[in-house]
Amino acid sequence: MLERNELILNYINNELESVPSTVNSKLTKKGIKLNTRLELNEIKKQIDNFIDEKYANRFIVIPGLRGVGKTTILYQTYEYLFKEKNIPLNNILYISCDELNDITECNIRELVEIYLKNKFNKNIRTLNEKVFLLIDEAQYDKNWAVSNKIIFDKSDNIFMIITGSSAIHLQYNADAARRLKRRVLTPLNYNQHLNLKHNQSFNNLSDSLCELIFTGNPEKAIKYEFEANKALTNIVEYTSSEWDYYLKYGGFPTVNEDKPLTDVREEIVTMTNKIITEDIMQIKTITSDNQAIAKRIIRQLALQKPGEVSQHKLSNYLKTAVSNVNNILDLLEKTELIFHCEPFGGSSRRLKKPWKYYFASSSIRHALSMKIGNTMKNSEEYEGILIENLVASNLFNLSNTQINSFNIYYDPHKDKNVDFVIQDSFENPIPIEVGRGKKKKGQIKNAMNRYDSEYGIVVANTKSSIEKNGDIIFIPPKTFSFL
Repeated sequence: MLERNELILNYINNELESVPSTVNSKLTKKGIKLNTRLELNEIKKQIDNFIDEKYANRFIVIPGLRGVGKTTILYQTYEYLFKEKNIPLNNILYISCDELNDITECNIRELVEIYLKNKFNKNIRTLNEKVFLLIDEAQYDKNWAVSNKIIFDKSDNIFMIITGSSAIHLQYNADAARRLKRRVLTPLNYNQHLNLKHNQSFNNLSDSLCELIFTGNPEKAIKYEFEANKALTNIVEYTSSEWDYYLKYGGFPTVNEDKPLTDVREEIVTMTNKIITEDIMQIKTITSDNQAIAKRIIRQLALQKPGEVSQHKLSNYLKTAVSNVNNILDLLEKTELIFHCEPFGGSSRRLKKPWKYYFASSSIRHALSMKIGNTMKNSEEYEGILIENLVASNLFNLSNTQINSFNIYYDPHKDKNVDFVIQDSFENPIPIEVGRGKKKKGQIKNAMNRYDSEYGIVVANTKSSIEKNGDIIFIPPKTFSFL
């Protein structure tokens, strides 16, 4: 039987030999190179700074859901290092911790020490040339944060990119958190979808929409919306059904591989099941019975309209304790498959009122609904539910990526309530009403008066383009999805 060090060295040698051909096949479909996520540009910038001996974030951590493109970004980084920066292949180590874990217990620090000793005859402290570590699925090493913090501190010649499921959020320690640069990879917004599918990006529109939401000034957004719509008409492959396609399937890069839609839906459903059976286990070990309960909770969330979730009703339906329902909902949130909105108001209201839950992408909701059997007969009502999830998830993702984060709530009032209320620090709240079809002013005006808001936002097909009517801003759902 091979010793542990031999097993690890064999794995390293195999990766150094096989990854170049793997990268080439993974980044090419039907002879055409895959387009890149916009996040890759930031990684390239940091790599260039590192190579040029300038200040660089050389400890980058990329958490995210399965299927959002984390491994692809590592492969594209590998290709950039080898083909554009002329880094020797021996100096680029890609490893997948889940694969290594199938061979022997994964320990990143130990693996790096073996790699440096056998390929450079050095240790971490004495290394005198630049090395790049691309580490996938890091959550399989429970001590990855400590290991990589030590590697970071001992050598200025190692550049690390770490990816993993959302579970790695929970494995940071204070020392590691101060050193790493976190870049969450979320499901795709419409801008990112178009960039991957058609190699067209509309960052100006995305940025101006953010400005519009928090200032109420629509001038830039109107300008860039017009430019984006004009540019889209000039894309030969772009059709009028593209946005509907995105709403239902486009949250994940796999949809751009010209697969049958039934296959795309099945992949998303399989991904959600793996999150429950595998990724949750990286956070907390749960029984097979609780895995089954988690799947039923997800099924219930996919079948019902967005609304306040009663843990007591779920408890009765699932024949399990309320505390168990709460624990499973919490675990599902920690995987970032779902997230919640609390009621707007004081702390006592938030304690008394239940939460609303949404999926990380409208694509997940649609795939699960189709798999289970969508019970809604009205297609407009169903599309309105998907749009509400899209608005919620785009706002949620934005709140987790902005320097100044904001909070997202739902409106708990029963009479003429709106869908969301967002608030940045102590600024006046901004009510947002979402819907399919024409929306009148009454609902949003009522909420604006109630919350003393300077303006309100309606995301609906009421207008064909961004329009500010007095103190109400109308944004078409397609335009909002660029956020």
